[in-house]
Amino acid sequence: MGKPITQITGLSKSFKDIQAVDNLSLTVFENDVYGFLGPNGSGKSTSIRMLLSLIRPDRGDIQVFGLNLRNNRMEILRQIGAFVEKADFYEYLSARKNLEILARYSGYTNSAQRIMEVLELVGLLKRSESKVKTFSKGMKQRLGIAQALLHKPRLLVLDEPASGLDPSGMRDIRQLIRFLNEDQNITIILSSHNLQEIEHIANRMIIINNGKKMVEGEVKSLLLEHKYYTSIHLNDARNGLELLKKSTIPFEEADIEGQSIRIFCQRSEIPAINKLMVDHGLQVDGIKVEQNLEDYFLTLT
Repeated sequence: MGKPITQITGLSKSFKDIQAVDNLSLTVFENDVYGFLGPNGSGKSTSIRMLLSLIRPDRGDIQVFGLNLRNNRMEILRQIGAFVEKADFYEYLSARKNLEILARYSGYTNSAQRIMEVLELVGLLKRSESKVKTFSKGMKQRLGIAQALLHKPRLLVLDEPASGLDPSGMRDIRQLIRFLNEDQNITIILSSHNLQEIEHIANRMIIINNGKKMVEGEVKSLLLEHKYYTSIHLNDARNGLELLKKSTIPFEEADIEGQSIRIFCQRSEIPAINKLMVDHGLQVDGIKVEQNLEDYFLTLT
């Protein structure tokens, strides 16, 4: 785990009588792919907008790169790339021309080479002279990420980058995020309501609901601590179930389905269950864990 790159403490924001964000605190470390999870209306986008200094919080503190955002706004924003919700471009212009205009707006000089570099990074170099109106939605999303990379940011904030994409488009965005994090050493905050998306690519995450933090930590650890339905396929399921009931291994809701025992337990108990069966001469043909963040999220919220 690297050093903290973003620290949010006690962040709150309300709109009239709606409390959008309520005393939110989180930490993003250098080289994280940090999943920012929650259902629609949970406060994710409001939090992202406060981090990007697009709206002002009512209370709380935001530190980025060790600097206070309130007092060092321009210095911090020069090192952040952001893609918020959807990509808007001049449809009748080429991808390259759109990036030229955006680079000029942001004061980025000598940008011709960098434009070609970011188009290559997002897999659009061969379509650099194509008009944006000919692009699929997935290509427009990647072009949106390209514009966020123009100034070589240390931190990339992506708000629902795979929203509305088909499975192929989602896979492309997922692979791009991994590449930017692993090969370009960019820390990424990924806001999403898609739980599988976070499960596949984030190393750390927070889940918020009604503007409040529900849980924060390493994705694998949080999944390990959670209980899941687990099927143990055996040559003698009935004998295996009796062994399990006599053991000290904690579990719930055990029953037999064909040649399998199906139980509800923590994933961390699975090695002990496997050892129990093998030590008593039973043949374990397979263990399947029905785990996903969807179940975890529903349990929390």
